[in-house]
Amino acid sequence: MKQISEVLLAVVLMIVGVIGLCYLSYQGYSYFAPKYRAVDNSVFKESEQYNDGMVRDLENLQLEYINADQAHKDALRAIVLHRFSVYPEDRMPYNLRNFYDKLRSGGV
Repeated sequence: MKQISEVLLAVVLMIVGVIGLCYLSYQGYSYFAPKYRAVDNSVFKESEQYNDGMVRDLENLQLEYINADQAHKDALRAIVLHRFSVYPEDRMPYNLRNFYDKLRSGGV
């Protein structure tokens, strides 16, 4: 009888230990996950592929805006301004930066 109670106590303690480790793992993940995501996002935005893709998209938007008639320009203006605003100006080529400045001032 004593051996059965010892085995049962050992099993209960092992289950409590596993549940405790799972809980600590969850708490660690909830603390460190936002930090990992921030680093991943920072690395992604610094990558050459992201920057080349964004510049290409902005150039395509610029060409689309320039080639559009006046009715389409009015519709595209807000979209183009929003897309340009999410990309840092210091990483834009000069032609895109000038276009964005003119568009913000209402000159284009």
